[in-house]
Amino acid sequence: MDGFSLTAFLNDPAGLAVKGALVAAFLDFAFGVFAAFRDGTFALDSIAAFVRKHLLGRVLPVSLLAIAAYVTGDAAMSAAAIGALGAYTVETLASIYGSIKPPAVPPEGGEVNPVPTD
Repeated sequence: MDGFSLTAFLNDPAGLAVKGALVAAFLDFAFGVFAAFRDGTFALDSIAAFVRKHLLGRVLPVSLLAIAAYVTGDAAMSAAAIGALGAYTVETLASIYGSIKPPAVPPEGGEVNPVPTD
């Protein structure tokens, strides 16, 4: 491989997985903020918690693994990165669904959509 090309990486299956995870994270953020305003639970510090937990804690490390796999041509690392990013995307899509159609209030009380913390 002759150097790193961002365009070529983003068209690679690993790059597509990174893009999918980033799109899912953005949509989760947008729908989560909408749900928080709707439910009256919006807290400004939860935005920083989302960035730390989702973007810096999940998407960034696995995206770096995907880039390393692409640069080195390591198929096992690429499969691990694609699998991890795919799992994150599916988990995040479930969170988006929960923001759109929240579950019923539990009979014992509590919050339907709790405010995220670290």
